[in-house]
Amino acid sequence: MGGAGGPDRHALSPGRIRNSRLVKGPALVNRPPEDSRKDQRKNHRKPDELVVVSGASSGIGAATACALAEMGYHVLAGVRTDSEADAVRADGIEPVTLDITVPHHVEALARRIADDPEQRALRVLVNNAGIEINAPVEALPLALWREQFEVNLFGHIAVIQKLLPFLRRSRGRIVNISSVGGVAALPVFGAYAGTKFALEAASDSLRREVSAHGVQVVVVQPGGVRTEMAARSGDLSLELAAAMSTEHQHLYGHLINATVASNTAFLERALPAAKAGAKIARVATTPRPRARYTLGTDAAFIIPLTRFLPSRLMDAILTMSHRPRKPKTHPRPRPGPQGVLHDPLADRIELMGRYADIAGLND
Repeated sequence: MGGAGGPDRHALSPGRIRNSRLVKGPALVNRPPEDSRKDQRKNHRKPDELVVVSGASSGIGAATACALAEMGYHVLAGVRTDSEADAVRADGIEPVTLDITVPHHVEALARRIADDPEQRALRVLVNNAGIEINAPVEALPLALWREQFEVNLFGHIAVIQKLLPFLRRSRGRIVNISSVGGVAALPVFGAYAGTKFALEAASDSLRREVSAHGVQVVVVQPGGVRTEMAARSGDLSLELAAAMSTEHQHLYGHLINATVASNTAFLERALPAAKAGAKIARVATTPRPRARYTLGTDAAFIIPLTRFLPSRLMDAILTMSHRPRKPKTHPRPRPGPQGVLHDPLADRIELMGRYADIAGLND
């Protein structure tokens, strides 16, 4: 980004990215649907236990906090601003100021748990906070690479290190929210996927280190989920593209536009945040959890493929809908409900995901 005569390379600073509404938006969900609440009651645990959910101001985090509160847990919901705290505060949900990259916020969270007036145990830590800044590997400034690793990896490690003593005492559980991008990296998603690959590896090591202490570590791998952050990440990619040098725009502009268009089309039918949160709550409380769970049809389809297909074939599959094409070669889009134009590859992924549901791969 930023060649001679081009836009300022640092026009989008890390601080601006993290404070931008392109990264975090208002909560899209207040309560899970009624059918998911019935499922949650089956997994009901005694209500005298604490749960921590980071990144709980919107989307998956807010939905997970609501679902766990419905089960009877007292949820310490991590938010970054007073307005976010007011939005999530509810019966069973106590907002706490928590930017996981700020050490004194993490320290304060540990003190809140240690000094709990009812001496409740910490049962579950859900590491959900995250940011998504997508641009080609060559064009994304190193400051924004580092910013994503600070939030999506090192911040979670800081929280884990501080709260593990509480989880050892309760024989509790850590749920790390990864991504399909932690297994299969799409073009333009290199930095974000890198943070999720690293979180997957750290989770594996941690699980093998603490299992003897009675602490369980579970990874959840969401695919596309309808959240404010996911919806606006495309706008952020286009803004970053506009700030690239002329050379980078020539090299990558069509790829970025195709990627944003494909992801926007897929999100029209992606998993609602409320359903994602309800499943994460069940994962957090099921008696005998698996090491990994997928969320969504795209994750259920793509992740098993990575185990069996050679890398070159996976390259072809994952770049199929992101390859720039001249307008005259575009197939005619198929209109969907309410006139929404659907991406043909997204149609195929959704269909294969349904087969994965039948086969039990998306449990």
